[in-house]
Amino acid sequence: MSGLLQKTLLSTSAVGISLLATAPAFGAGLTGATLNGGSYLLYEQQGTSTVLNNDADLATLLQGDINAPGGNIELSGILGDANAADINNATTLSGFLDGEAITVSSLTKSDWLYTPYQGYNSFAEKWFSEAWNHSDTGLQSWFADQGATNYTSAFSAFTMFGGYARFSDPNVNYVNQNSNGDVSIGLAGHLNHDSGLQLSEVVKVNYGGETHFLYGLGEALASGLVNDQGEGADGVSHSGLYNLTIPGEPSTDIPEPSTMLGLLAIGGLFGLTKRNKSNA
Repeated sequence: MSGLLQKTLLSTSAVGISLLATAPAFGAGLTGATLNGGSYLLYEQQGTSTVLNNDADLATLLQGDINAPGGNIELSGILGDANAADINNATTLSGFLDGEAITVSSLTKSDWLYTPYQGYNSFAEKWFSEAWNHSDTGLQSWFADQGATNYTSAFSAFTMFGGYARFSDPNVNYVNQNSNGDVSIGLAGHLNHDSGLQLSEVVKVNYGGETHFLYGLGEALASGLVNDQGEGADGVSHSGLYNLTIPGEPSTDIPEPSTMLGLLAIGGLFGLTKRNKSNA
């Protein structure tokens, strides 16, 4: 699976050193998950498919990670129209990471157009500027096909005709905190969209007293899944994964697996050395 963590067979003599250097620092997932606000759609994993089931258990849907994304929650999702989202009312996923509150939300028109963000007049201005100038998003080519060949006319059309709504209903696979403190949020997307666009949707996150707008630009990772069964299945959605992160403070309660395995390997080496000396 391109871009995902590779599984490597290692000799026992190299296990401690290799895992110490390469093992992911998985920590804890979201606890106490609740959904509030507007509409949503729940997709559970069945084999290699994602299947709509709005009675699915939230904790089960959110137990994935970058290696196995699992099901997802489409915040503000509306069945029957991939371009539809409630742009006036956010749907919010709330819970706790290592005891600290976190909220993950769909975006509203106010978030896009009326919220100054990181030196820009609006978040829409920041997002569009970055997407326009990123060589892998395909945004310039797409707008050129619509007759908007320069940044000014394209951005005007994007805001005037509500193009931002298409990116406002994120499909959340997981909300995890790694033991290095980073928060990882997975968004399901398209691996190869027929429009040529390579962009994730946008998710709004409130965590640690700060507001973040997270999104991915360029090609997605391959999720190994696709929405090809059940009501509303289109045979193409959820085939991609964007793993987005917020730097955080390391948890003191969750030791890194790599550290534990490294210490075990070193301990075994010392034990073997001691036995060899005893037999000398």
